[in-house]
Amino acid sequence: MKAFRHSFESQHSTQTLAEGLAEYCSLNPLLKREDQFLSPLARQFFRSHDIVHVLYGCGTSMPDEAVVKLCSLFGTTGGIQILRGYTHHESLDIYRSLPVADTLLALISAPYLIARTLWRCSRQHQRWPWAENEQFMNTSLFELRAKFGIQVAHGKHSNT
Repeated sequence: MKAFRHSFESQHSTQTLAEGLAEYCSLNPLLKREDQFLSPLARQFFRSHDIVHVLYGCGTSMPDEAVVKLCSLFGTTGGIQILRGYTHHESLDIYRSLPVADTLLALISAPYLIARTLWRCSRQHQRWPWAENEQFMNTSLFELRAKFGIQVAHGKHSNT
């Protein structure tokens, strides 16, 4: 069994969604998601994006970011509309700062990641609510993943 670096990455994490989100944010202090300079639309987009990171057990590596984008598109109710969030100037600023080597490495692993992520999203019981998810903040990640059929990015597929 893989030892996870962070609690929210484990398929069986007993953290609540709020606790997992707090852990994710504490691990990434440069993410200024509540910054007053973010537009309200960008703030909502990044909050939903960060929740997908936590639910699917993803860090901020380039391959994990690719998984989050695919899960956001195919595993949530946001669907294709999510692509608009990646056109906010705040998102574009992030893309301009990405190291070229990391981007190339992510592209090399892309075919496997795409196939595996699409397969896992197709196996979900239901799509995660992209924006209307406040009622789940005090529910454990384990329960949410079981309810929605979410498999974390780095876990083996199992029903346990």
